Amino acid sequence: MANIIINTSAARDDASQILNIINTITEDMATLEASIKKHIPENIQTKWSESLRDNWEKYYNSSIPAAMEEMKLSASNLQTAVAEAEKYSTEG
Repeated sequence: MANIIINTSAARDDASQILNIINTITEDMATLEASIKKHIPENIQTKWSESLRDNWEKYYNSSIPAAMEEMKLSASNLQTAVAEAEKYSTEG
């Protein structure tokens, strides 16, 4: 049987970095959302800008939250795998 070596510290750091990236993306997307709502159509009223806003709203309200949840799940799965590996390694 082959031994598997897991650097639990690095794996925990990776999970933490995933969550930090998610938070940064979420904040940046909220900033972009506010700017789009503020400027379209108030300051920019063209067919293109209105199409941009409509497409953005669909993306922002469906695709982005789904992608963020998938990334959170990845971080959670990584944390769970580390915990299970540590548990297994102490069972002797």
